Amino acid sequence: MLLNQKYEIFPSDVQKETLDTWLSYCRQTYNSALLDKQRKYKLSKESYSRSAMQTQLKRDKLAWTYLKDMPSQPLQEVFRRLDHAFIKFFRKEARYPKLKKYKDYNSMTFPQFGHKPNSHYCYAASFAINGDLQLSKLGNIPIHLHRPIDGTIKQLIIKRRGTRWYAIFRVERQVYPAPINRNLAVGIDVGLNKYAVLSDGSYHENPRFLRQTEKKLKRAQQRLSHLKRGSVNYKKQVTKIQKLHEKVSNQRRDTLHKLSFNLAKKYSVIAVEDLNIRQLVKNKRLSKSISDAGWGMFRNMLSYKCERNGGLLIKVNPHFTSQDCSNCGTRVKKSLSIRTHICKGCGTILDRDYNASLNILQRGLEQLDKMPVII
Repeated sequence: MLLNQKYEIFPSDVQKETLDTWLSYCRQTYNSALLDKQRKYKLSKESYSRSAMQTQLKRDKLAWTYLKDMPSQPLQEVFRRLDHAFIKFFRKEARYPKLKKYKDYNSMTFPQFGHKPNSHYCYAASFAINGDLQLSKLGNIPIHLHRPIDGTIKQLIIKRRGTRWYAIFRVERQVYPAPINRNLAVGIDVGLNKYAVLSDGSYHENPRFLRQTEKKLKRAQQRLSHLKRGSVNYKKQVTKIQKLHEKVSNQRRDTLHKLSFNLAKKYSVIAVEDLNIRQLVKNKRLSKSISDAGWGMFRNMLSYKCERNGGLLIKVNPHFTSQDCSNCGTRVKKSLSIRTHICKGCGTILDRDYNASLNILQRGLEQLDKMPVII
């Protein structure tokens, strides 16, 4: 399986400027290819293929020689990114690709990493002898390897986040599947009041990191509104706001990593609701709280950590998990404000979220029984 491992890098001021310039070149290439693709389809109803984009890039390098100042791999990878964006759009998994602004394009990919043994050829990215990250046409960049890289490195992504830079290694490692144990199965109902309620009766509180930082963000944004756009103080205040958002994001990610790790390690089968989060955030009253909770991120983390530990993540139909009685199956309709499930059919009285987690577990086990091969 493929996993991402993220490390912070510490480029010099000159290297930061160079990396920013490379990202701008990639962004401009992306926008140019998108416009060419739209123009060709409008004129001839033909698709603009990836090979045609790469051929055009060769011509562009002859016309604009500054494109030769950066490695060719990240520029070529731009076209794969654009193709992938259109594939997701046609599958109705994302919106139509748009022109990228400076804040929208923050990463570039080096699809080959390392060196060929017994060969003088070197890839655009590798490790130097002293352990620094070595990028072609840029030099060595100090990197904080806070944990060993577990597996074979397939590609490298350099990412800008505010004023900090990161190296993300896509690593391939062997996973040995473990026997599925039905006795170690759990259903999880995610919510806003309690973040995760488990079918074993335990639960985890919602930390609400964004809500806790709202007052600081409000004051910082009010101060920004009184400053002259483009001034030195304006840029400093923008950096402060970026750091506040980055801290919230780091807190959320760290909490979800720890929670998903513990769950994937403890349980063999985990059942969750297959929620359409894009549709849920259209609710104006709940959109901020849903975004702050990071349900999609949590589900993705559970997915790959279950696979890594030899477990199984099952996504079930979310319809009526809170309404149906987990004991007798009677549908008890109730509004979102009612937090207790009371079944008039069998007399069951449960917490609404706990009742939902039991239904999720039951549906997950039913799907497990229908799977063709169970080890």
